[in-house]
Amino acid sequence: MEKNLEYYLSLPYSYIVEWSDDDGCYLGSIVELERHMTCGDTPEEVIINLREALKAYVTTSLADGLEISEPLKMADFKGNITYRTTSEKHYLLAKTAKLQNTSINSLIDAAVDEKLKQIA
Repeated sequence: MEKNLEYYLSLPYSYIVEWSDDDGCYLGSIVELERHMTCGDTPEEVIINLREALKAYVTTSLADGLEISEPLKMADFKGNITYRTTSEKHYLLAKTAKLQNTSINSLIDAAVDEKLKQIA
């Protein structure tokens, strides 16, 4: 498939819309294009503005021959992460896992799940 404007606009980019007390409006961004922000009075207005910003960004990038980031794909991830830490943390993880009758991997996975719930 040719990577033209229609191609990029059809991709499932991740939109974030959040209320900003400081700005008194909703702010929006596209995760894969983190530097592109917009605002609006309603979440729906922000989504419309984000789609317009995406269209302008892609059009300009194509004309200038710039690389355009594409959305992350679940299929590209296998679930393996190399994690390095200090020997002290490793020891504490092993000790905590033993006390909880679980594996270090399960302990870390639960901690990551908890953190991701806080972010979402």
